[in-house]
Order: sequence, then structure tokens, then C-alpha cells
Amino acid sequence: MHLLKNELFFLMKHRLFLMFVLLCSVQLSFASITVKGRVVNKSTNEPMEYATVSAFSLPDSTLVTGVITEPSGHFTMSLEKGRYCLHFQYMGFITTRKTITLTGEKHQVDLGRILLAPDEALLEEVEIVAEVSTYEMTLDKRVFNVGKDVGNTAGNAIEVLESIPAVSVDVEGNVSLRGDEGVRILIDGKESGLSGMSTQDALRTLQGDMIERVEVITNPSVRYDAEGSAGIINIILKKDKRQGFNGAVNLRTGYPWLYGGSLSLSYRLRRWNLFASYGFNHRSNLGGGVNQTKRFDIVDGDTLYQQITDQTTERAMNRMGHHVRVGADYYITDRDIVSAAFVFRYGTNKTHPIVRYSDEYPQLGSSSYDIREEEWHETDPMYEVTLDYDKTFEQEGRSLKANVRYFQNFERSGSDITETLYPDANMQQSLWALCQKTAEDQGMRNLQASLDYVHPFAKKAQWEIGAKYTNRMINSLSAVTEKDSLGDYHPLSDYCYDFDYNEQVAAFYTSLGNDWGRWSAQVGVRAEWTSIYTNLKDYAYDGSDSTNNNQYFNLFPSAHLNYSIDENNQFQVSYTRRIRRPGFWMMSPFRSYNDNRNIRMGNPALKPTFMDSYELGYIHLWDKASFTFTTYYRHGNNMIRHYTYEDNGVYYSMPVNFGKADDFGVEAVAQGQMTSWLNLNGNVNFFRSYTRGFIQDQYYETESWMLFGRMVAKFKVSDWFDYQLTTHVMGPHKEPLGKRDGEWWMDMAVSKEVFHGNGTLTFNVRDVFGTRGRGGESWGEHFWQYSNSTWNRTSFSVNLNYRINEQNVKRNRRPDEGGGDDEDGGGEEMY
Repeated sequence: MHLLKNELFFLMKHRLFLMFVLLCSVQLSFASITVKGRVVNKSTNEPMEYATVSAFSLPDSTLVTGVITEPSGHFTMSLEKGRYCLHFQYMGFITTRKTITLTGEKHQVDLGRILLAPDEALLEEVEIVAEVSTYEMTLDKRVFNVGKDVGNTAGNAIEVLESIPAVSVDVEGNVSLRGDEGVRILIDGKESGLSGMSTQDALRTLQGDMIERVEVITNPSVRYDAEGSAGIINIILKKDKRQGFNGAVNLRTGYPWLYGGSLSLSYRLRRWNLFASYGFNHRSNLGGGVNQTKRFDIVDGDTLYQQITDQTTERAMNRMGHHVRVGADYYITDRDIVSAAFVFRYGTNKTHPIVRYSDEYPQLGSSSYDIREEEWHETDPMYEVTLDYDKTFEQEGRSLKANVRYFQNFERSGSDITETLYPDANMQQSLWALCQKTAEDQGMRNLQASLDYVHPFAKKAQWEIGAKYTNRMINSLSAVTEKDSLGDYHPLSDYCYDFDYNEQVAAFYTSLGNDWGRWSAQVGVRAEWTSIYTNLKDYAYDGSDSTNNNQYFNLFPSAHLNYSIDENNQFQVSYTRRIRRPGFWMMSPFRSYNDNRNIRMGNPALKPTFMDSYELGYIHLWDKASFTFTTYYRHGNNMIRHYTYEDNGVYYSMPVNFGKADDFGVEAVAQGQMTSWLNLNGNVNFFRSYTRGFIQDQYYETESWMLFGRMVAKFKVSDWFDYQLTTHVMGPHKEPLGKRDGEWWMDMAVSKEVFHGNGTLTFNVRDVFGTRGRGGESWGEHFWQYSNSTWNRTSFSVNLNYRINEQNVKRNRRPDEGGGDDEDGGGEEMY
């Protein structure tokens, strides 16, 4: 039994290595003979997707290349003349081998059907769950496989993103890539209702155990939308396609009080693949912060302070969310697949902030103490429907994909606010009190349609062409009312609005790629027409409308060049041009109102940011380790920065376009199995940012050095449990009108296999030492501010994951060991 487990582990390890090589490298050989075939389940006669086909040269059994089968079971590989042993492998099935000799007389060899039989003895003796590498690297894409990271099983999508190299998430849930917040977040390769109007809240409702992997693409090709000045983060959800019935159950609880669970199921039979998942979570957060503000005048060179305010905020939040996803794949033929999916999300959010202001007026010799308390609530239902059609042709690499997606979001919120002013902190007798109410109603409709076609030609050349149309319409109604002495509520006109936002993007792209052995390249261009219409109706109840209609057409080229010195050393040079369109939240006049002295607002006059990005990357692979080094340069125009100004004691913060920026940086990512019990992986990103431009006719020039880093240590303590320690570091940096403090925090996780390997129990501690927060200074004409805040304190959680009928292969046979036979009973064939 022990030997069998060791063999299983070797098989899995070998197969995953093949998958990693396929993702991380271009073809290395100068092959001219095409070998193809189709892998089929011997028991059900169904095609087998994701089966591994490996070619070992004989007689030395050296791995030459390998491929993964398509949904139809077909595969194609290129080999030189010679003698080979082909291995056909799939988890839980007996490995089939076929020995062939390629003489060069035929340029194409068809092996026909290759049958794989289930390993019945293996399935009876061992319970299995597929393990994949936690982090896989290619030169243009980083793939983070969520399932194996013990620190993410009890987390949500925001917490998963915190664990990914080059990605930074602040305490408010804002996501940035290499220090740039212009990140496009996709779900299954497309914009989704899960990342609609309020991305942070939507991602918090998506549980980590529903995510299969996360792809980080810093320099995307023209196949992807040009949106996102920093790049793209693509979250891939689980959708099992293995035969039979499979599933997983998750239960979680923790402190500050959280509880939840999820259920994922899939069933594959003949031409149908059905999948469904449901998740529920309830989480409470305890946060808060401090803020110090000094308002002053300068007279004859002397600073005269008019007002000094010490502000503290305590915040208790409760979030609850339901998430349902159902769908099906139907194989019309072996090469035609239709997929449909439906997603429904319903969330509620309740927040109770208490803000205390202690004011001093040095020029008047007086002081006051003010308490502002709010009860805020929100509901945000969302539904989404998608329809996909995938077609592969007989010609290898030729494909057609079509997609239609529609989703709607609704966010309805309101609050009751009370504020009381006292002469001092003793609060013995109030000077006055007021009552206010807020109400907000937002709705979004989003329609997307896309078509992508890939056509191979010549020997290894490839032409891609595609088109996409997106239409997003949002309406937002917001009102703040105040109670008068008679008990009636009247609107505060400066905080009431009716805002329409309509964004249309029509895109067309084409690209050409080719492979010349160790060299490969791809060039392309994407054309996008954009129309952004905004209408601020009856603003401030003055009977007038403010309308902006901004239309523009842009070309976005990209180029990628790869060179493989050998299978362990690769280089890539790439260039892309990107755009960051100001979204709804940036352009909406929405004003936060729980703190009526520090108000965030949008800017309908914002223009898009354009970014030119250049990268030079290198990757080196060892048997048990890998290293990636990337140096990059980015040049941006119309950069978006936040500007704060003071008006009658109220501080308004809004985004504005600010000149140009030049960033030059280096990024290093390394991972390795140091010993049988220790695995290390980490990354560091260090860059210089130089910005210059005008804000309110004032010229600013800022040079800042930034550092982001992360280190993960995984310890395997015998067969008892796994232990993981993650440390995050974010260095300080400057802005044109402020600077941000550095921060660091540490997370810890312990996991243990239970229920004879069918389950995993995980204990999580996030922000072990309570050091995480967001702090910094800002300044402007006649004022200075310092603030520090956190949205959550140290948290503890326990998560139980139980797997239903899942299989984890833990053996492998060496190339020279015996195994299953091919369909005709074995023997060597010559072509």
C-alpha cells in the first residue's frame, strides 16, 4: 500500500510538471512531423479532455514534449524523425503506452483512437484529490492555483488576491497591480456582474473555495480588452468536467464573528456536463481610524492655526451574501460545445460608524466636542446569464468562440444619522443636535457580445481575429435630507442628484503569430471606439442639467517576442498600449456622508488615461524551483490622482487628471521546494515613479520609490499537518499632494487532512500582530491632514472542506516501467 501511494505521487508529480512546461514554454524542437490522435474512455467511449500525452525519446527515455487533449479528446504534437515511447495518462486511469518510429516518409501521422481504462484497483485502495502547483509562471501570464494554498480555503476573493505576487490590496479592498490601481478584473475571462458597480463588495461575497485559479496578465495581447492601464486579473471559477459525480462541501466560522458554507457539485455523463454551486457567508468587521487636521493662515511668514481637529472613528460592519451558480456544457458533436450559466448574488451590508471630533480654535481660545453616529444599510441583488459556443475544427489549432452575456446589478442603501455638539468632552449639556437621512438607489445593465476566430496556416503560423461590443448603462439617485424644528425633513441640495452613465465600447482586433523553433512572436492591433455619456439632472435642484458626451477612437498595438535558450531558460520582450477609462464611481458626483467633514466625490469631467508598457522577462526552471525576473517601463498620460481641497471647514477629495508619469521597475518571483518539509515562494517589486503635471493651475513634480514584497513559507510537519506563514510588506511612497505610510502584516494558516484524506481542516489567522492599516498625509492650500484607518482587525477562522468522490493521484511510473497497453495490444509501429 505504501509503495502504491508513492507510485501515485510520482505519477501526479510527473503529470503536473508536464502541464507546467506546456504553460511556461514555447516549442523547443525543429520538428517537421505532425503526430495526432484521439484519447477515449474505454468504459464509456467518451472523449477525455485534459489527458496528458507525453513523448519520450528512445532509448534514453528523455522527455521531448507533451500536450493536453482538447474537449473532443484530440491532440496534436510535432516531433522530429526518431524512435519514441508515447505515454497517455489521466488521473485514475491506467497509463497507455505506444512505441512509434518516425522515418520521415510521412509529414503527418494519425494514431487513431487511444483507449484509456479506469484503474479499478487504484480507485478501490486510495482516495484521491487532485493537487496542482500553487503558483505557475510564464513570461506573459502568472497562474495562481487557489486549491493548494492552505491560507485561502476560508477566505474570499479579496483575501485570495492578497496572496498573489505583484498584486496589492489595501484595507478598503482596492486592488492594484505593481502600484497602479488601473486593473481590469475579469471573471472567467469576461467582465461579470460579480465585479460590477461595487467591485470590493462583490468580490467579498465570492468565497475562495469557489475559485480554481487566478491569472495575472501584466502585458496582455490584443485578444484582451485594452481597458486596464496596469493589466488584467482574471478569476477562473471551478467547473469540474470529470466523469461521474463530484463535489465539495465547505463550512467555516471565526472571530470577529463569521460563519458560512458552500456546496459545489458537478455531474458528467456522455455529452452533458452539469455544474452548480451555492455559497453563503456572514462576516462582521471591527474597524476604525484616527484623523488629525490643521487649518491655518500664513500672515507675515507666521503660521496662525484657525482650527485643530482630532478625529476618531469606530466602525462595526456586518456583511451577508448568497451566491448561486448553475450551468451546463453540451457537446453537440466532439468539436461543438454549447455552454450556458446563470449566476445570482444577493448581499446585505450594515455599518454602524461613530465619528468623534475634538476641535480647538486657538485664535478664539475655545473648543468643542462633536459626535456623529450613523446606521447604514444596503442590499445589492445581481443576476447574470451567459451563453457560449466553442467550435474546434479538424485542422489543429483552428477554433471559433462566441459569447453573449447580460447582467444586472441593483444597489439600494439608506441611513439614519444623528449628530450632537457639546462644548467639551464631558458631554454634560449639548449645544445643538440634528437628524439626517440618506437614500441611494442605483441600477446597472450590462450587455456584452464577442466573437473570436483562430486560423493556423503555413507550418506554425497563426492568425487571430475577433470583435466585441459592450454597453453599460447606470442610473444613480441620491438624496440627503435634514430634519427641521417642526420634525419635517428637507433636502440638502448640495448632496442630492440624479446621475445617468452610459458607456459603449466597440472593438475589433487582429494578430499574427509564428513559431520558429526556439523563437516565437506575435504582433497585433486592437481598435476600440468608445462613447461615454453622462447626464447630471437637476443638480442641486436648480433646474439645470449638466451633460457630457465624450467619444473617441483609439488603436492599441501589442508585440510579444519569445526566445528559449533551452527548456530551462527563456526570455520574452513585450510591448502593449493600454487605456484606463474613468468608470462610474470616478465620474459619479456621489459624496460619502457618514463623515460630513471629509467627503469623497467623483468628477464627471475626467478623461481616460493612456499607458505604454514595455517588459523584458526571464524565467529559469530547476527540478524543484523556478525564478522569474522582469524589468519594466511604463509611460502614462492623463494620469488620475486624488486631489483634496478645503471649503468652509469641509475637506473634499476627488479624482483629477494629472499630467504624465514614468515608472521604471524590477520584479522578481521565486519558488522552490527547499526540503521535503519546506517550500518557499516570494516576490519583490521595486520601482521608481516620476510624475509631473498641473492641479488647479499649480505645477507639481514628484519622484517616489516604491517597494512591495511578499514571502510565503510552507512547512509540512510529518503527516500531521501543514503550516503556512505569509508576510506582506508595502513601502511608503509620495504623491503630488501627499504621501502614504508603509505597512506590513503577517498571516498564518494550519491545515490537516481528515476523514481518511477526504477532508481538510484549516485554521486561519489574518493580520497576526494587528499591524495592517492605511495611513498617510495630505495637504493643500491652508490645511494639513494625517489619517490612519483599518477596515478589519486581527481575525481568526476555522474552515472544513469535504470532498465528494474526488480523486487525487499520488503515484507515477517511470518511462521504462510497465503499464497499460494501447488499443491494438502494444508493439512498435513505423511511419
